[in-house]
Amino acid sequence: MAEAKSVIKRVYVPTYVRDLPNGERVTVPGHYKKTPTHSS
Repeated sequence: MAEAKSVIKRVYVPTYVRDLPNGERVTVPGHYKKTPTHSS
């Protein structure tokens, strides 16, 4: 394990379904998202 997690610039988010407060269900397709430069 040479690389640390801080080195990874982007992370893959698999497809998932979000349940909205109003009862809707939204399917979010798999995508890459950039990791924040600083953890909030």
